[in-house]
Amino acid sequence: LELKLLADVGLVGFPNAGKSTLLSIISAARPKIGHYPFTTLQPNLGVVALGDFSFVVADIPGLIEGAHRGVGLGFDFLRHVERTRLLIHLVDAAGVDGRDPLEDFQKINDELRLYQPELAKRPQIVALNKGDLLGPELMEDIADQLREAGVEEVFTISGATGEGVPALLDAVLPLLGDIGIARQAFEDFDDEEEPEAEDKPWSPL
Repeated sequence: LELKLLADVGLVGFPNAGKSTLLSIISAARPKIGHYPFTTLQPNLGVVALGDFSFVVADIPGLIEGAHRGVGLGFDFLRHVERTRLLIHLVDAAGVDGRDPLEDFQKINDELRLYQPELAKRPQIVALNKGDLLGPELMEDIADQLREAGVEEVFTISGATGEGVPALLDAVLPLLGDIGIARQAFEDFDDEEEPEAEDKPWSPL
């Protein structure tokens, strides 16, 4: 049986990559945000409104190495990823937990591929987060490393300040249109699955 759609866009990445913070500034959702791993244990949903279009974004709980084997509730979290159609892969550029951004990117994609090869082929936008902690030159250096690893386009953003987020969202909408899902936000939801927050245009304030 086909899994029922959870959201148009899924935010994926390691714990503490800034997924919940990003969701909170692009939608009316107010997920719990903390400076420790696994603050999010269930997907948080938010509606993003861009002009005449809107789409639903899911903050997927953080994945870790071994998730495809069930490590860190990996099976549950990866099942949520299956129920989205486009991924925003959020990478912690600052490595605040002592991790390497390029390794993080590769490990998350490995987990998607090992769990289900189709997930690794799903449309994906890569965003380097926490630019406010590094500055533009260091962010661009890391972005160049990702490009050398085969990523065609890398967005540099700061969820804390909103910098770079409008450009990221502008890139999402055409991809949703390409796969036929730029639409009214609640089309695929049952009543109990609808986000409670009202739609509102994105603003960094």
